[in-house]
Amino acid sequence: MANTVSHSKSPTGEAQFASQLYDQLAKSEPGKNIVLSPSSIRTGLALAYLGAEGSTADELKQGLGLEGADKNEVAEKFAQLLAKGEEKEANGDEDKPELKYANRIYVAQRFQLAQTYQDLVSKNFAAAAENVNFTQSADTAKQINSWVEEQTHKQIKDLVTPDSLDADTAAILVNAIYFKAEWQNTFPEYTTFARDFVNHGGQKVSVDTMSQEDYFRFAELPELKAKALELPYIGTDIVFLIILPQEEQGLAFVEEKLKDLDLNEISSQLKKQKVQVELPKFKFEFDVPLQSALEKLGITKLFTHEANLSSLLQESEPLRISEVKHKAIIEVNEKGTTASGATLIKAQLESYLIGEEIFQFTADHPFFFAIKDAESTYFAGHVNQL
Repeated sequence: MANTVSHSKSPTGEAQFASQLYDQLAKSEPGKNIVLSPSSIRTGLALAYLGAEGSTADELKQGLGLEGADKNEVAEKFAQLLAKGEEKEANGDEDKPELKYANRIYVAQRFQLAQTYQDLVSKNFAAAAENVNFTQSADTAKQINSWVEEQTHKQIKDLVTPDSLDADTAAILVNAIYFKAEWQNTFPEYTTFARDFVNHGGQKVSVDTMSQEDYFRFAELPELKAKALELPYIGTDIVFLIILPQEEQGLAFVEEKLKDLDLNEISSQLKKQKVQVELPKFKFEFDVPLQSALEKLGITKLFTHEANLSSLLQESEPLRISEVKHKAIIEVNEKGTTASGATLIKAQLESYLIGEEIFQFTADHPFFFAIKDAESTYFAGHVNQL
């Protein structure tokens, strides 16, 4: 049965930031595969917000969808995200999915973090601060990259290049996210076979495609000219949501509609149905500077000489953000999903019945995906070419 996506509820701050940022990046990289962690990017920028004042703080607060909360409340909200990632570590169950956040702040040797800022971020973000010598750029880049690699199980490499560090670098704020989980219903390996996938632009390629038939939360969404499906993971409320356009080259239309929607509005339309799922295996990474996309979201002062980051350091040096960079990687196979992301902010001086309908969900052309729960979009992206 077809469903209509409701617009009754305006997206939450987190959902709005995720959809708007994703929209900017999807438009700027047409035809490419994309994966990013809105959750990681927002966490990294929240670290910057806690050190900002005046109109710089106001822009960040609005752009990140943090209105109506003071800095302590914002910090506590992000502490809840961190706590979700610590659940598995606490029970030590190997079958449990892994969701891990890590934050670290690297500060030039001649500076110290402002005490109020340090208290907020160490308590709520578990963000240790470390003094480094940015003039020794190769050693410091290696130190930061080693930490990111460790946090992401060696998935994210070379986040920082030595030539991006110099004597004017005051601080580097880093957030890393790692997610690994197995499907509730794994795809039997013997059902994986080569199948045509139509890339962005219409070229057909042969790709390894997984297959299974079972009960999944599914809906046809005529308003989006698409079908939606959730693949649940074992032991978590996080799901892999796929939105598949009805038309082979219909992804741009779908994504244009998605920018005004909370993904939870789509999830709420899905019902358990018997579905024949065919999904390509894929693995790719995406690396992007974010300044241009963030400026389109209204976060501009942060990057100019008007930036006010006066609550970040004890010293009253004028600072601006000279670089916001994000790198993410995703792998989807028969067993489940592994995804990682890292964000760098540089402060510079989801019982068989006979005869029931079986829905088809054949992802053989470009589609959108998200790894999400009711509160957060941990990763979002699209597969345009395989």
